[in-house]
Amino acid sequence: MIRSGRPRHWSRWLYRIQWLLLAAIGLGVVTVRTGLLDLDSVFVLFGALGLAMVAVALFSMLVFLWGLIRRHGEARTAALWAMVMGLVPVAIPLFTVGQHNLNAPALYDISTDLVDPPQFDLLLSLRDSGDHSPDYPGDAAASVQRAAPAYSDIQTLVLPAPAQEVLASAEAVARDLGWRVIAVKTGEGRLEAVAQTPILGITQDIVVRIRPENAAAGRESGKKPDKGGESKPGAKPGAAEAKGEAGTRVDMRSASRTGERDFGSNAARIREFMRQLQDRTKVAP
Repeated sequence: MIRSGRPRHWSRWLYRIQWLLLAAIGLGVVTVRTGLLDLDSVFVLFGALGLAMVAVALFSMLVFLWGLIRRHGEARTAALWAMVMGLVPVAIPLFTVGQHNLNAPALYDISTDLVDPPQFDLLLSLRDSGDHSPDYPGDAAASVQRAAPAYSDIQTLVLPAPAQEVLASAEAVARDLGWRVIAVKTGEGRLEAVAQTPILGITQDIVVRIRPENAAAGRESGKKPDKGGESKPGAKPGAAEAKGEAGTRVDMRSASRTGERDFGSNAARIREFMRQLQDRTKVAP
């Protein structure tokens, strides 16, 4: 059968190319989640694909204007779709990471205690040889976190409850958040867990350290002050401190196994955990 009418305009390839680039971005997500590519390589790939989509969108603007002038409906429609699809690489980071996290410090390991960060123990057996070192990155990372205004709230939490009760609440919160709890050591006041970011599935190791306020103060009495002139970053005051009672100190560390920056995800995880833990152990005034 012989088709009649004029041939399809070449502008339809504009949105077809955008679909191919979007498919490549989706394939990149799959490669990260399956471990075929490392996170840093995929971020480079995402950047290149995103720039390509923006370039196609800019060219499509010219085609759209040409379609308006020449009254070419097919060209206008194809170019308009290509322009809309070109917004995707801009919209995805804004909706998944958040505008305020795009400029987050280049850190992958966040702790509420920068002087004596909680250490991983049983999680070590779950890590691969290509992962970051389980040791805290040191003074350089601590200085970057301490200088970041967005991380000023990442501090020790003091709660007006016994350590064992707080540990039980911490385990309940961790499970409510969907973490895979690896170990709960009552005698040491320690909880270790693993979580993943929702889209890329980046594995993040978590350790929560819980100990009585008096015991923590005794351990820290011999430590040197940090650059700010304090023995450690200020703790969030709970009801126990306000009343002059002994409380329980909760410190937490969350670290990505791969990637040189976490775009604020570890800090967000700490904030949410501390908020829910504080709500769970809140006492009436």
